[in-house]
Amino acid sequence: MRVIAGRFKGRALPVPPDARPAGARLRTSLFSVLGASLEGARVLDVCAGAGGLGLEALSRGAGHVTLIDRDPTAVRALAAWLEQVGAAGEGRALRLDAFAAPWPPGPFDLILFDPPFTTWVDSSALRLFDQARRVVAPLGRLVVKLPARQGLPQGGGWQVSERRAAGAAAFALLDVI
Repeated sequence: MRVIAGRFKGRALPVPPDARPAGARLRTSLFSVLGASLEGARVLDVCAGAGGLGLEALSRGAGHVTLIDRDPTAVRALAAWLEQVGAAGEGRALRLDAFAAPWPPGPFDLILFDPPFTTWVDSSALRLFDQARRVVAPLGRLVVKLPARQGLPQGGGWQVSERRAAGAAAFALLDVI
């Protein structure tokens, strides 16, 4: 898996063995929708895994990215990647269980949320939407990756402004209401 566009185009990403990163079609679609809104944005990548979403955002002009994941091996690989490409000052990787601990304080202009797909079958998704509301900037947005046929839970103070699918996965772009 590689960065698709921007200043890190073509750079390989550190994919952990159990990761299920967003495919190139889905990332291309998402970042075409986000477009210029990435310029200088503060981004939080939750359940980062290989960092495909957060590092793509940084490559395409985000000002800073915070990548969080509970897997220490993934976090070390993400920190090493940032160092290797000379972007250690523009990003940080933190070991954090997004389901059990408070997220880093914001405000974040964009939150990229790529949880395990099992998140969508119980009430944990609403708890995570609540976490996102606490750290999102006033005009910030939330991007959620989910199974293509899965609906989003109602409530949580978010409104879907865009939804696109690519194969078995989809993303939904949500705005605070």
